[in-house]
Amino acid sequence: MPALSPEELEGRLNAHRELMITWLAAMMGGEETTKALLHRLTEDATFKDHEEDPGIAPGEGFAIETAAARETGSILEAARARMKAQQKLDNGH
Repeated sequence: MPALSPEELEGRLNAHRELMITWLAAMMGGEETTKALLHRLTEDATFKDHEEDPGIAPGEGFAIETAAARETGSILEAARARMKAQQKLDNGH
């Protein structure tokens, strides 16, 4: 794996911290907060900058936010895959 840029590293760390805080808050809130948690994670994984000129070089803040969105999406995708695999095991497949 190539070395990560400082922005990529910061974004990924931010994503992990935010996921941990969100997950713990959802656990404390009970079952009704699960849907809100998943909705928020899906939104976080689809960060958009709303720039009109795609030729403009992204700033450091944008790079960090994009890295966090990619990391959140990657973690969410892995969690869904694990859930599906566990459901198959639980159903005897």
